Amino acid sequence: MQNPEKVYIDFASKVSFLEFIQDEFKNTNIPIEELQQEISLLESRNQWNINDLSEYVKNYPRSFIIFQNIFQLLRFTNAQLIHFVFDIVKLNSLDINAIYEYMILNLKHDLEFRKIYLKTMDQKLDYSSFISHSGQYDKKYLIAIFKFAISKYIEKSFKNISILETRIQKSEFEDFSIRFSNYLLNNLKLNEVLGTINIEKYLRNKRIPLDTKSLHGNYPKIKIEKILKNNGYKNIDYLLNNAGVKILKHNLQEQLNDPALKNNKLFCTERYIDKIIKIKDNKLKKFDLIIFHNNKPKYLFEINFYSTEGTKIGINQNEYIDLNNYIKENFENFKFYWITDGNYWLTTQGKIRFLNLLKYFDKIFNINTFAEQINSF
Repeated sequence: MQNPEKVYIDFASKVSFLEFIQDEFKNTNIPIEELQQEISLLESRNQWNINDLSEYVKNYPRSFIIFQNIFQLLRFTNAQLIHFVFDIVKLNSLDINAIYEYMILNLKHDLEFRKIYLKTMDQKLDYSSFISHSGQYDKKYLIAIFKFAISKYIEKSFKNISILETRIQKSEFEDFSIRFSNYLLNNLKLNEVLGTINIEKYLRNKRIPLDTKSLHGNYPKIKIEKILKNNGYKNIDYLLNNAGVKILKHNLQEQLNDPALKNNKLFCTERYIDKIIKIKDNKLKKFDLIIFHNNKPKYLFEINFYSTEGTKIGINQNEYIDLNNYIKENFENFKFYWITDGNYWLTTQGKIRFLNLLKYFDKIFNINTFAEQINSF
């Protein structure tokens, strides 16, 4: 048995740091050309007040898109949207009758909200029947449905901005534009912000950062796939996708008949293996990477990258230990390996964890040690 300290030193000497080889941002796809009039009018004034801004919002409801993209990374939060769309003070009061009247106002004048409310209450209920029989219901029940429906309405409206546009323009809901304008001017300091930017240039050049967790997770997979291809391995994901194969049987020839299978160096990604489950929930386990031997899935890998310590690594560790034991005990034709990398493993806690993991795994790879031992698969 190798000296654990030497195994760690070899692993640590080959640890990789994150390379920025992936797109870190995406474009917003803001419809600038469609918003030229709104942008021009918004830039035409040095200072806005509540009355003028609320009138502007009411007359140009698509300006909501401009404000959202100026002040938010992606969109206003649900909490913000509820505050803009509904009278929160009224909703939070203990005056049941006032909330009830406000509910009726919304049902009467907002057809989209009405649809959601009635569907929340009863799939088959129509508005006229509800109104004629509303006195038969307990008001607390109706108000509870009202609040359920508000959450659903907000979820739907942020996906479809036209719902908000319609409501903004209705005279019955002019409080929307007033609350929104007040929030823009007093909470978000709109006048000060407008004095520092060119709106059109800002919106044209705004980019949204991608999820850093996905960047970390994708990086080692990109490197591992490159190593495999450079060593003559063929990715057959496209064949499996075309055949609709998500769960691999223990012999690939039972599912595919293709000349590509004559190549003995095959791999695929993100697939389940028939009968191999996660111990925790008995559901099939999806593996990050699978390498075939004689057209049979044989080497099963999970791939992770950790720059810092977090709860995820402990969750992964426990799952993989259980998975490795389960495979050893039940499937002699499969080998499970963990490929993990990143500078977390260079910390004191990372070293302690690694040395402990050697009790449970025959080998633990990082990107470079995998490349060194590619010919062993």
